[in-house]
Amino acid sequence: MPIQAVLSGRVAMAQTGRFPFGSAILIETPLDQLPQGWVEGLNLPAPLTTPPPGSALTCPEGVLKPAWDTARRSLYVLYAHMQDAPEEKPGQKEACGQVIGKVGKSGNALNPHLHLEVRVGPAGARFTSIAHYDNSATLEEMAGYCAWSVGGLFQVIDPLTLLGAR
Repeated sequence: MPIQAVLSGRVAMAQTGRFPFGSAILIETPLDQLPQGWVEGLNLPAPLTTPPPGSALTCPEGVLKPAWDTARRSLYVLYAHMQDAPEEKPGQKEACGQVIGKVGKSGNALNPHLHLEVRVGPAGARFTSIAHYDNSATLEEMAGYCAWSVGGLFQVIDPLTLLGAR
């Protein structure tokens, strides 16, 4: 089954076969590029200045935290477990509805499905790859995973809220 981009934006990451997300693409849409009224409908959380308490996940010692400007914010949509390596490149523009891949079971997936994850975070973030809990992961990949999933810079948004914001 084809995967279509939920929003127009720029590719913030395109990775192949990394645990846990497998082959994945991350697309950034700055909040000021969303249609009028959408931001209010999303009820976005305030930016966090420290990691949320009580997380079972931790970042490895010695991993540097990326230094992004948190004054501006964007929505990021992660499309993970894709069948094939994405053809898109970081910085490339994607249109809403554009086919960006096919549903698959790469990474930590037992059955074909689309892992769709929406977060709000600092504008202009770029990742080479996001990987964690894997001996082959580089410090840069682990830092990306920690920034994305654990550190509080990128906060989860319910995808259904986004899809219903229109």
